Amino acid sequence: MPDSGLPQLHRILLEALPQAICVVNRDGKVLLWSAGAEQMTGYFRQEILGRPFPNNFHQEDHEGSPDTPKHFSPLLETLREGHPVSTHLSLRTKSGQLLPVRLRTVPLRDDNGAMIGAAEICETVYKSEIAERRQARLGAFGCLDPITGVLNHSLIQARLKESLNIYALYPIPFCVLCVSVDNLKNVRQRYGQAAADSTLRLIAQTIQSALRPIDFIGRWLDQEFLVILNECVEFDVHTVGDRLCKSARQTEISWWGDVLHVTISVGATVVHDHDAASSVISRAESALRESSEAGGNRVVVSTS
Repeated sequence: MPDSGLPQLHRILLEALPQAICVVNRDGKVLLWSAGAEQMTGYFRQEILGRPFPNNFHQEDHEGSPDTPKHFSPLLETLREGHPVSTHLSLRTKSGQLLPVRLRTVPLRDDNGAMIGAAEICETVYKSEIAERRQARLGAFGCLDPITGVLNHSLIQARLKESLNIYALYPIPFCVLCVSVDNLKNVRQRYGQAAADSTLRLIAQTIQSALRPIDFIGRWLDQEFLVILNECVEFDVHTVGDRLCKSARQTEISWWGDVLHVTISVGATVVHDHDAASSVISRAESALRESSEAGGNRVVVSTS
């Protein structure tokens, strides 16, 4: 195992930090891969240390910035250009999930100012220990779908009714999305039900990672999810839907040596005055059908 030459006390400190920390030398080989990096990415240090830093860890900006290349690597850019980088993008975990992260890199220089390497510090944007504990409690109370890990049908339905009741008192706009996985039937027929379940779970977790803490996602039907976007107007729902579609397209499902790619269809609607759960769902489902019939991998917003 390579030795980075960092003092032992510094190593202990870096191991204790919750952020993912990576240090590379001037040739781009990984010298340090922290415990936080293992936990965040799913890659153990014995898989990474001493090897060139992978250039496919980072995907395009999770906000969909067209200026960010598909395989943009801030760490390698810092090595080339010698300047720090601070950005938001998506990190691909070992399981294939895309995780929105905040990332910073800095050049490392010796006493003479010569660059000897670079360091990267990465932290999740929305995920927190409190959210993880809350998720664990929901699971203990039987509120989560056992296959996908998101809210089950009953609880997401209850969340929708709760949001409508609040809207009747305080008309803060919110939107509802119906999301389905395109061509999941083909995955099931070719690879079996276990592969279809794995695909559903990974897409569900990818969507959940891309949402804000105030939003909700739940399993609605066999291959369909219901998403509640609180404090969201029609102008913003297209942007959110497009971001979810991009995240799904970039997700990779590893299955017995094969890498599977799927897309999603999104039907969305804005909640109106005097809406009931049934009318909201009806409009979102109608928009979803329009999206699927047009070939999927797109967002359709109901304007009725």
